[in-house]
Amino acid sequence: MATIYKRAGKDGKGAWCVRYHDPVTGKDTRKATKAKTKREAEIILANIVRDIDNGKYETAQRQREVTFFEIAEDFLAYSKAHKKSWERDQRTIKILKAYFGNAPIIKILPKNIEQYIAHRKKTISHLKTNIGPATINRELACMKSIFNRAIDNELTDRNPVNKIKFFRENNKRDRVLTAEEYDRLLNAVAPHLKPMIILAYNTGMRKGEILTLTWNQVNLEDGWINLNAEQTKTSEARKIPLSYQVIECLKNIDRNGDRVIQYRGKPVGDFRQTFQKALKKAGIENFRFHDLRHTFVTNMRKANKQDRAIMKITGHKTMSVFMRYDTVDEEDLKKVVAA
Repeated sequence: MATIYKRAGKDGKGAWCVRYHDPVTGKDTRKATKAKTKREAEIILANIVRDIDNGKYETAQRQREVTFFEIAEDFLAYSKAHKKSWERDQRTIKILKAYFGNAPIIKILPKNIEQYIAHRKKTISHLKTNIGPATINRELACMKSIFNRAIDNELTDRNPVNKIKFFRENNKRDRVLTAEEYDRLLNAVAPHLKPMIILAYNTGMRKGEILTLTWNQVNLEDGWINLNAEQTKTSEARKIPLSYQVIECLKNIDRNGDRVIQYRGKPVGDFRQTFQKALKKAGIENFRFHDLRHTFVTNMRKANKQDRAIMKITGHKTMSVFMRYDTVDEEDLKKVVAA
């Protein structure tokens, strides 16, 4: 039976307490309240009884036990099954788990998110620079998605990231690989990744498109690669012409399975460490694999190829996005004056 009572205190004031049957533990629960009057204690108890009757109390108690690891792993399983970018989510969740640990999610507040942001702003990336706003935004977006899925699954009723303001981004990159750097990179990279570098440099294909490429999509006789819609970021099929260098490279690959890019008979996954070692060996700084896509666009424009034709190859949907990949350097500016 639910009741209220007053417990005497050392200060002589005492405290109003409630007693009720806890459906989660199956035992009677007694707890002090912050009520200052008997009427306030009665209202508190009435709200508890109401929540017990409609199931909210049991849900709230269960939510107190949910940990960050639990909702992060659940989201990762969902991401792996439904998202093309699940490997990025996997890397991001690893970073988030390292910072927040296995804390009950009820204890993760907006102030904790702000502390995480401050921590990440001081972190040095693999490029030997501070983590940028765009990277932090992607991590916050991932955490927001983790909590939103937890809300959908009734594991919590709040998302601490909702009250956090994201950074304004200026993530346009101007890093383009020179022809001399390209040669050094090819000489330094591991043999199984060399075809990836050649494909990215000569076609502008994205990393995921190259990693999932299968031999039945490659037509060496006519010089084409046919990408399926499910492989591309825009979910549209794409036809990519092959240069002589790409054709010769693909001809020399041992076909040991369906995937074009393999290592010891297995598809290649995360190759960041191997790629970073190659960059260090080649003496190339401030460069990412995705910059090879920038390099392709810039090289095609310098070779006076039509923008629309380049966009058809790379799959860029708008001119504004395409222009972010086209780097205008000092050589281009000098040519304008010379002309």
